[in-house]
Amino acid sequence: MKTSTGVASSLLLRLDGRSPTPLHEQLFEGIRARILAGALAPGLRLPSSRQLATELDVARSTVLQALDALTAEGYLVARAGSCTRVAPELPLLAGDRSLAPRGLRKRGLPAANEGPRLAPGGVSGPSLTAASRAPRSGAPERTASRGPRLAASVRRLKPASLGAPRLGAAPRAFRPGVPALDLFPTALWARTVSRVHARASTGLLDGGDPSGHAPLREAISTHVSVSRGVRCSPEQVFITAGTQQAFDEVLRLALNPGDSVWVEDPGYPGVRRAVLSAGGRPVPIPVDGDGLDVAVGLARAPRARVALVAPSHQYPLGVTLSLARRMALLQWAGRTRSLIIEDDYDSEFRHRGRPLTALQGLDDAGCVVYVGTFSKSMFPGLRLGFLVVPPSLVDLFSAARAAGSAPASMMEQAALAVFLAEGHFARHLRRMRAAYRERGEALLDALNSECAGALAPRPCDTGMQLCASLAAPLSDLRVRDEAARLGVEVAALSDYFLGRRRDAGLVFGFGGVRPDALREGTRTLARALEAAR
Repeated sequence: MKTSTGVASSLLLRLDGRSPTPLHEQLFEGIRARILAGALAPGLRLPSSRQLATELDVARSTVLQALDALTAEGYLVARAGSCTRVAPELPLLAGDRSLAPRGLRKRGLPAANEGPRLAPGGVSGPSLTAASRAPRSGAPERTASRGPRLAASVRRLKPASLGAPRLGAAPRAFRPGVPALDLFPTALWARTVSRVHARASTGLLDGGDPSGHAPLREAISTHVSVSRGVRCSPEQVFITAGTQQAFDEVLRLALNPGDSVWVEDPGYPGVRRAVLSAGGRPVPIPVDGDGLDVAVGLARAPRARVALVAPSHQYPLGVTLSLARRMALLQWAGRTRSLIIEDDYDSEFRHRGRPLTALQGLDDAGCVVYVGTFSKSMFPGLRLGFLVVPPSLVDLFSAARAAGSAPASMMEQAALAVFLAEGHFARHLRRMRAAYRERGEALLDALNSECAGALAPRPCDTGMQLCASLAAPLSDLRVRDEAARLGVEVAALSDYFLGRRRDAGLVFGFGGVRPDALREGTRTLARALEAAR
């Protein structure tokens, strides 16, 4: 790819001060669109922030906010005391409309430019209904063949690989996956639920739309469009009973027995269980500092039916999928007409700056299904999540849902719709970002002071957990067990590998624990490290 050494005298952008979209967001989107379209060539030097502020008649802070966000996502490269340039390595993708996702042919999933391939003579057909709900007596062969295979696969997973040990009901250092329950506005949520119950309509009492409560779908569409850069309408949103049910639903529609699925390695154990439950074959793809290694995926399973990734904040390593690999992943999916499931479980909690744009926001071929959850952003007992499906798959998912029932309580859905529409959820997110930044920094400081030499924590700028490499010859399994004996919960990194275990490390959750308890837990962990020697 040729790179430019020139200077852009002007970006030829116009901002609309009357638009509800903030000026820095307009500038971010404008520059990004011109980069992806090739109008701003790789390596091109941008005008200075002062020059851009003068040209656009905005505050310099507005320009700096947009440029910082573009740099964080990999579109720009900035060096202290020097100029800002377009990143030198940007794979070409935007505008290539010939890339269309492969219709998952045996199940009738359509390409982006096609309508749903439904069974002849009916709205859904036997294969669709069987795939979209729990096993029935009408499909004994499929259930019988899958059950033993799933049971055997689960038996091969050690109990420890299903998560950190639970030493009690109350969150403690360093239980992964627990949000700041001590900071959740419980009284406000209770009043919202009570108000919804008092005004419940017949439709809510009757169970409502199987696709989800319409006001909640609309509120989610607005929220993810603004906060995550997801491009969708309310009709593309489907409510689920959490992330795991979302994975199960998509995979059961997408996969035929034996189909290959790229899964991150190390990665979230629930992903591999969902793939096995749907009859698929999980193919472990290594994750490094740039995220999922797409080149390895192409070598191991070039015709995989699905790739399941967490591009904005990978679990458990906490890395971000680089822009080059995001583009490569989208190119692969468009070329092979495969499906990408984007797990966006906690990336709204970016500690500084704006959250990174979702992979779905870069998808022009209609191959990304976006998965979100409120269990991590609010509280685990709220079993509510959602899917955002490509426009071409809306009819298919609607038909699948019509064959079943609503995935979650309509009363809770209605209460959450009010919570979002009245701005309570957005305020809660802002508060949590500050709290998780404080707690993450407290844990990093404690690990660096109490466990120096034994642990090397990775930087953490998003979410509620971090990962630390363990110095040889310590065993992370033994450290985990010693920590549990002393009353501290910590997960062993080696338990998250599906393929060959490469690195020893520990996974720490800090979201649900106050800074003083994190520091005390770190002192206990230091004793566990010493005992494990």
